[in-house]
Amino acid sequence: MTEEAETQRRVLILYGSQTGYAKDTAFRIGRQAWRRHFLATIQALDEADKWQLFTTPHPVIFICSTTGQGDEPDNMKRFWRFLLRKSIPPNALDTLHFAVFGLGDSSYAKFNFAAKRLFRRLEQLGAHPLLERGDGDDQHYLGLDGALDPWLDNLWTLLLQKYPLPEPIVPDHIPPPPSCSLAFVHDSPQLPQLPPHLLHAQLVLSERMTSPDHFQDVHRFRLQLPKTLSDDAGWSPGDCAVLRPQNDPGDVDRFLEQMHWTQNADRPLCITTQREDPVLPSWVPQTTTLRWLFTHYLDITAVPRRSFFEMLYYFSSAENEKERLYDFTLSEGQDELHTYCMKPRRTIMEALDDFPNSRVPLSYIFDVFPEIAERYFSISSAQEETPQAVDLTVAIVKYKTIMQRPRVGKCTQWLLRLQEGDQVALRLARGTMHLPPRPETPVIMVGPGTGIAAFMAFIRARIQRGAAANYLFFGCRSESSDFLYKDQLLEWCRQKLLHLECAFSRDQAQKVYVQHKIRQRSDLVWSLINDHNAAVYVSGNANQMPEDVKQAFMDVVAQHSTEAPAEYIQAMVKSRRYQEECWY
Repeated sequence: MTEEAETQRRVLILYGSQTGYAKDTAFRIGRQAWRRHFLATIQALDEADKWQLFTTPHPVIFICSTTGQGDEPDNMKRFWRFLLRKSIPPNALDTLHFAVFGLGDSSYAKFNFAAKRLFRRLEQLGAHPLLERGDGDDQHYLGLDGALDPWLDNLWTLLLQKYPLPEPIVPDHIPPPPSCSLAFVHDSPQLPQLPPHLLHAQLVLSERMTSPDHFQDVHRFRLQLPKTLSDDAGWSPGDCAVLRPQNDPGDVDRFLEQMHWTQNADRPLCITTQREDPVLPSWVPQTTTLRWLFTHYLDITAVPRRSFFEMLYYFSSAENEKERLYDFTLSEGQDELHTYCMKPRRTIMEALDDFPNSRVPLSYIFDVFPEIAERYFSISSAQEETPQAVDLTVAIVKYKTIMQRPRVGKCTQWLLRLQEGDQVALRLARGTMHLPPRPETPVIMVGPGTGIAAFMAFIRARIQRGAAANYLFFGCRSESSDFLYKDQLLEWCRQKLLHLECAFSRDQAQKVYVQHKIRQRSDLVWSLINDHNAAVYVSGNANQMPEDVKQAFMDVVAQHSTEAPAEYIQAMVKSRRYQEECWY
């Protein structure tokens, strides 16, 4: 391909990703672009030069997920604020040709809101869509790929009409070039134990909050922040501490043995990027070791995605393995892949056990293994009370799958392994729930289980601000086993700083949940939301609780008003007087 043709056949792929799916999708599209002889630049939206959108002659593909209550991912927020500037004229992007694909879950009310808003805003600024917006839906029987695959087929058809192929598409059996080259060297690597761009906190407290015989271990962790914490590094009620966990050392040892890398695990390894765009974050050292990479950066216990099998396919020396791996890469094979991976929560290490003749070359480790995802935890403390420490309320993840193999949460088990005095890397991030600006405004908080985490910060902050109209509906199984923060909550009640309604679901013959308590206190709830403009907050497990709670509030409206209950609550949602922060 000539240099001029190379310049013409470029595509810019920008992603906003919270948990890694949008990033994974962006790199998958980049590999498809390579097969069609496009030069693809792939970047997170906040890392890209946003001014290039005003002048680039190349098509731009946006891939973004939605987080929280219809919000943009963290690595897209600065870009989105820039795009909303009133100073940008309506025709500023009239030379831009773009495509947008959103990753979401239609069980959430604000399904793919970030992608929808981005698409509309680009059009408002004069940009030209190449095709209709794509909406990936995790509820589709083929998962997100159920919408992505046909959308990509249409996109490539359109792009190849505008940019005809200079030569045939690279066949599927030929692997794309690796993102990096790796070579063992004699240098001694300086290995950071913690990413330098994060706050380096110290664990000062780790205590179990539930009774020893209770099935669920809920822990309280206190992390002491550095004394040099800057003024702009504080947090507000509802904000989160974002942790980057490490792989279990035993898992790392087993993985290195599994890949036949044990002998070289601690040899200095030099990484050289092979791409124009950044492949690795700046805090990953250029000279490191395999053990460091698979302890601190690359995930070996995540549930593998489609892209993992797409890459593993190239490195299998057994025909029967290649056939099965290839099936997992097809659109029609996603149902089988879901059964193989998602239902049993099969890990990358377990998948590699099932494909013993598939060995990943060192140069491809950054293309095969995903980055360890950050974990978000609501902060339970208030900066007004403890300006140099954050408290986290954490349910320790431990369960068995249909394979009857134990599963543990990477981050929660890592936290459990820590000893008091150990260093923890974290950053502080804005949460999705925010208190009303006026402290005299009543707040109704509905937080079963660890949903109470953020509300402890809410109550503490409001008490410091002189607010006593604090109403909490808390639910758990039993008063004696998992009544989190019992002593503190009851003390606030005695001081008339908190009004508490508890639903202990298993302490009587008939189960009682928080939604039942809301209906029982219907008169009080109606008075608060209708007469006193109260704000409502709901936090906890997203399976069924949020809808049950919302229905309870609609029942309260129906009992006291002639207004349509659904419309009444929806108006509260739009005015941010009804906020949810729920998770699966």
